[in-house]
Amino acid sequence: MNDNFITLNANDFEKAIANSTTIILDVRTADEYRSGHIPNAINIDMSRPDFEKRLSKHKTLAVYCKNGVRSKMTAIILANRGFRVVYLDGGITEWEKAGKTTE
Repeated sequence: MNDNFITLNANDFEKAIANSTTIILDVRTADEYRSGHIPNAINIDMSRPDFEKRLSKHKTLAVYCKNGVRSKMTAIILANRGFRVVYLDGGITEWEKAGKTTE
């Protein structure tokens, strides 16, 4: 696996996103995002060819989706393109199971 890619559980992901240099990316659909998301997360359509132009390689990207499938694929792509990425194993489903806050 790529050195720029780290898989985290909900507790460690929560610690990682507490850092002000981390951008939280929700890669679910807009409807899923509106139904509840991790505080301060931005919703970004990773299927757009120019999606990474909105992202900085100077910040860590914390990526999640519903169950982890879409976000893991996205995390791998971003890491291979030189971004530092942390990935929430199990997605927002695991986040909520761990009793973490959503908005």
